[in-house]
Amino acid sequence: MTDTPQSSRLSDQATLRYSVEDFLYAECELLDAWRLPEWYALFAEDAVYEITTPGMDDPDGANPDIDLFLVADDSERLRQRTIRLGKKTAYVESPRSTLSHLISNVRAAPQPDGLVTVRARFIVHRSRGDEIVHFFGHVHYRLRPQDDTFKIVSKRCILDFNSLTHQGKLAILL
Repeated sequence: MTDTPQSSRLSDQATLRYSVEDFLYAECELLDAWRLPEWYALFAEDAVYEITTPGMDDPDGANPDIDLFLVADDSERLRQRTIRLGKKTAYVESPRSTLSHLISNVRAAPQPDGLVTVRARFIVHRSRGDEIVHFFGHVHYRLRPQDDTFKIVSKRCILDFNSLTHQGKLAILL
């Protein structure tokens, strides 16, 4: 049996999605283990990391230059954030929360510029002391293939609830 162009394309799409999912699962493991320097190393030098504010009218098309974001970090600001959160003096996370990042509904598509766009759903469970909170939403990535893996060019976490009232402070990375 020979491969048809359609079966070859489906095979390529399945391979891409598998590779992207494996990368995203590894990212979740790093965040859950508080291995922040290794997590930061997943990002490209020109990367951006963003978290929208809850209840934003158009979170997919929002612009951090004119719209309010909870986080709108370039690579250097993200590096500094990971350093601060990794210190024992980060009182907001001392003792550290127990985290469980879950990612699903992954869709990946290669783009003409060589990047891969990814859309997925996430849930992050955070337990600290006697408090358990849940952050959920969807995430958009732009990934740059590099060697046998990817570098994150951009990551935008879009919270799918109306306020942080019941979640409290957002002092973790999504």
